[in-house]
Amino acid sequence: MVNSFSRLELPALPSADPGGKTRTVCVAWFALFTAGFALYAATANRGAQWQDSGNHILRIVTQEPVNPLGLALSHPLHHWLGRFAVSLNLFEPCFAVTLVSTLAAAIAVANTFGCVFTLTRQWPAALFAALSLAIAHTFWQMATLTETYTFAAALFSGECWFLILYAKTRRPVYLWGTLLLNGLGVSNHLLAALTTPVLGVVVLHEAWRKAIRIRDVAAAAGLWLLGAAPYGCLVLSEWLRTSDYAGTIRSTLFGQGFRNEVLNTTLSARELLLSAGFLALNFPNLLLPVAAYGIIRSTRLISSPLVRRALLAGLLIHAVFVLRYPMWDRYTFFLPMYVILSIFGGVGVAGFLDRASGARRAVALVAACGLLGLTPCLYAVLPDVARHWKVLASMERHKPYRDDYVYIFTPWSIVERSAERMSREAVALAGADGIIIVEDGMAEFAVRYQALRADYDELQIVSSLPAETAGDAVDAHRSVVLVPANRELPRIEPPVGAWQRVGDLYLLVGMP
Repeated sequence: MVNSFSRLELPALPSADPGGKTRTVCVAWFALFTAGFALYAATANRGAQWQDSGNHILRIVTQEPVNPLGLALSHPLHHWLGRFAVSLNLFEPCFAVTLVSTLAAAIAVANTFGCVFTLTRQWPAALFAALSLAIAHTFWQMATLTETYTFAAALFSGECWFLILYAKTRRPVYLWGTLLLNGLGVSNHLLAALTTPVLGVVVLHEAWRKAIRIRDVAAAAGLWLLGAAPYGCLVLSEWLRTSDYAGTIRSTLFGQGFRNEVLNTTLSARELLLSAGFLALNFPNLLLPVAAYGIIRSTRLISSPLVRRALLAGLLIHAVFVLRYPMWDRYTFFLPMYVILSIFGGVGVAGFLDRASGARRAVALVAACGLLGLTPCLYAVLPDVARHWKVLASMERHKPYRDDYVYIFTPWSIVERSAERMSREAVALAGADGIIIVEDGMAEFAVRYQALRADYDELQIVSSLPAETAGDAVDAHRSVVLVPANRELPRIEPPVGAWQRVGDLYLLVGMP
């Protein structure tokens, strides 16, 4: 058993805390949670959304537990929380589901504070780590959309905090909590499974050292299974429904058609450069330098080998997985890695402040606070700067009503309402018995959501339309609307007549 700790750690969290530290930490946690939730809720997208976010919303509203793209993309825990949020009937369904992401992001920020303060007992270091994560670009953006990643960050940060508490107190209950949260993380997103082996090694190592008993190992394993039960039950029900064991396993691990991407082993210089760019975009302040300092000096700054090795292993595993994952949106998978970097950043700040003189401490704190304050200012001007330099010249999609520079570079999604506008106008143009042709599958979710909200049962939403059907629709005075993938260059030729542009959409009109 480890009996000594560095001066950055306390030997244990006592049951009676004469200094009121535990109570004060709880107050600070709640204050950060409240502030984070208020920030993200105020800047959250209120309407229908593009891509996976739109798919999550549509599946929740239609109560479809299994994603057509496979079990690995079904995210049952997030799905059921979204259904609960909608069932409260307090907000429009899109906003209600997005608030699940908002709530989870606020928890992750507060948990990160708890991790660093428990390790260092330094308020400035813990606040710096929490605020760095809170305003990180991707983290902020995912907190204001319907996504699973902030929930993954909330559970992962909780895992880290419980592990730190276990290392300090050697109370098995904290190790149980770590495994329970990891199991819940698997039920939310398979990204959590990347650190399951690390926690398994921790439990077995502690059992081998006789720091915990066999019944503690059994309790930890049982709680992990309990947390993973929502996903396990979904997999089992799908297997029983299809009787396809091999197909169910593939769907469980990779989804439909993502096996090659998940198992990819190549790493290109271009992908590394893009990943470095995302890191700089998320932390254009002192977080990365002090995180590097915290990692390099982790042996001295984190005296518990258990915590140090687990955090470093988690960081390495997540980095390797994400860096060689050949999907354009892999930057969303960085959030658990950002949590670890924020923790190391807080540890690095604590180590620096512990060694610095009074004048150097003051200068460092002013610089850190100033750069954190300037980070949202940078994000505010970033779309115009990127547009001036034509950063997306070869990648702009020109989706209806969407400004790609705002969509990609602005983290507060309340200003990005193109999917809501596109889908509302498409349904309004088509009417109750019209036909909507959607070229872009990532736009179809929003359109179907608006059709459901409008209660247009006879409205057809298709990806293509035969000429005969289109002709019949025109003759019957039924509106045929095209939602193009590129508003300037529709791919689909008019099946009859001609396209008449209406805003960024197209209406089929008959020839004179």
